Amino acid sequence: MRSEPPAWFREFIDPALAPSGARIECLTRSRLGASIRSPLRCGALRAHDSDSPTGRYPLFAENELRKLAIDACARVEDELDRRTPLLARQVREWMAGLSPTADAPDYFLQPRAFPLLRSIGWAASAFAAEPDGEFLADVAYSTVNGYYYIRLLDNLIDAHGTVELKILPAAAFFHTEFQAAYQEYFPAAHPFWDVFRSAWFAGAEAVAHELTLDRIEPADFERVTVAKLAPARIPLAAVGFHYRAQDRLPCWEKFILALARWSQMEDDLFDWYDDLRHGKPSFFLTRAGRHPGFASVEAWVVGGGFQDGVETLQRELSTLRGLALPLNSPSVTYYLDCRESMLQQQKTKIDEAFQVLTEIASITEAKVPSSN
Repeated sequence: MRSEPPAWFREFIDPALAPSGARIECLTRSRLGASIRSPLRCGALRAHDSDSPTGRYPLFAENELRKLAIDACARVEDELDRRTPLLARQVREWMAGLSPTADAPDYFLQPRAFPLLRSIGWAASAFAAEPDGEFLADVAYSTVNGYYYIRLLDNLIDAHGTVELKILPAAAFFHTEFQAAYQEYFPAAHPFWDVFRSAWFAGAEAVAHELTLDRIEPADFERVTVAKLAPARIPLAAVGFHYRAQDRLPCWEKFILALARWSQMEDDLFDWYDDLRHGKPSFFLTRAGRHPGFASVEAWVVGGGFQDGVETLQRELSTLRGLALPLNSPSVTYYLDCRESMLQQQKTKIDEAFQVLTEIASITEAKVPSSN
């Protein structure tokens, strides 16, 4: 199966590439409206994160989450200014550039992002009637630093970097602050540090293993791709140990890792075109290679691959609901309800886009003279 997009697909992404572009632009706008071409031009054929069915999660939780994110990012910037003033300006700009609004905290509030900070609040609310605000602020600060550390290295590894090489020394700051935040709460011999080492090293080993792969088979996805997300156990373990609820951690860890798995599958599905352009292997794109009857990966996606991917995500959501039952967390249940509705909305929009792509294919292919 060739990876070069067919002409009609390239024209849809950028109408200036071919004479038929004006016709395609007109057809696209008339059928889907002017807004649909923007996400498609970016390559991922994905719906906007703001397309949440309710717009927000429960108000009480959303306010607390927003405060955690704002305070954590502000603390990162303040500490950068104080400890690494030369790096601080560039790192702040990089943090802002990751966010769709150029406001660093908003990155962690996107409905489609893995709920790193939300999960801290979920667990704390389940483990304690009145969660310790100062402790949660420290865990959020650690988690934001840990995320930036991983993202900085990931962007370099995936060749998606812009200024990452110039700010690479900031990795020392992020890693130190990620770990140091827990030292006030857990002495060196505390069992929390066993979880910390296990999860942190498992994620690093999985990244190294993934770099050796040019395909992601099912076994690789479970053993490598999902294992990269093991560090999500760290803040969860901190909350459990802090509230002396470590006996309840196994069911929470099982759910969070399953949710991380689902989120990775969703990323693979909605980021398929970006991955294809950058030559990045994914589980979803590897599946495309098993269908040689299609002329291209794009044709397979439009012809049923995307639909199959959505149905897989819907089945996995049902599994997540089962794993959420022992948590007795209304916030988790509400979150899964929102994600299910968002997934259906995304599917509807992209199904419409694929219908337009099919019409574009027929228009452009009809213009190609027959070889006979």
